[in-house]
Amino acid sequence: MAKRRPPLKIICLTGGPGAGKTAVADVLKREFQNQIFVLPETASLLYSGGFPRAENPQELKRVQAAIFHVQHHAEEFAKVRKNRAQILVCDRGTLDCGAYYPGGVKRFLADVGSSLRTELSRYDMVLHMETPNANQGYDFSNPVRNESSKEALALDHRIQSVWKNHPSRHVIKSRESFLNKVTEVVELVRNEIHSI
Repeated sequence: MAKRRPPLKIICLTGGPGAGKTAVADVLKREFQNQIFVLPETASLLYSGGFPRAENPQELKRVQAAIFHVQHHAEEFAKVRKNRAQILVCDRGTLDCGAYYPGGVKRFLADVGSSLRTELSRYDMVLHMETPNANQGYDFSNPVRNESSKEALALDHRIQSVWKNHPSRHVIKSRESFLNKVTEVVELVRNEIHSI
């Protein structure tokens, strides 16, 4: 009999704007190569492809609902295309949209026809990278990022709040050395791989 492969584990790599998620995702790809599959951030893909920015609350609701549905389908597709990967790392998760949604996460979940339990259960682990403040080097160089340092920190707090009930949530604190944040995430992912 062929040996059955363990189910794919899914890690949500989240945090506020400028926290370093995409840079860390690139490090994880290099460090773990075929052991993980990294799904890029849906919002950045859409915005860099010309998806319109919202200009009012109604448009923002539509944009976040679109991001949610694309993210959901991209995750399902990645599960099929994972090749030999043991872990799918998602640059952001479906609940992140609730932090941006006018009316908050409860309104968002009702509008997209889901529940907190359903969305939390999509992920085996949540790694929240905190956004640095202006003194710690908040980075304005990303062309699809339009938040000030103050706005980014407020979003970071809202994102932490929407994921707070996940049973395996780790908050990677912002610090002077970005390398220390990277090392912490790499070790958490390494431990998850070894647990399979």
